[in-house]
Amino acid sequence: METIEERVERLEYYNQLTVQSINLRTYPFYTLVMEKHLSEVEVGDVLSLCDELQRRFEVQKESGYVQYLPLLLHFAGMLNSKLKPRETIQALRTQGVYPELMDKLYDLARRYE
Repeated sequence: METIEERVERLEYYNQLTVQSINLRTYPFYTLVMEKHLSEVEVGDVLSLCDELQRRFEVQKESGYVQYLPLLLHFAGMLNSKLKPRETIQALRTQGVYPELMDKLYDLARRYE
């Protein structure tokens, strides 16, 4: 009978194989999630943060607002501590998640490095 430890080790090995076999260029955010060992709840929190920022971005854009630095600061401040803001923005951007928002945050992050 397989012990729980053996099962966890096997599943971790399978996870490593999965990470190595996926196309990193197509799914960089999912790869980042696995590399940083984020839980489903933690990923949900990141995506909820992005949802919130996307709503704010749309409202500000419709109002003619042109300064989006507060959105970047909010993202960086609220992001899970296991993740780096610029790396996460780049991964989401490349994967096509919240594309317009991530493009704006990426440009801002590059400008204020």
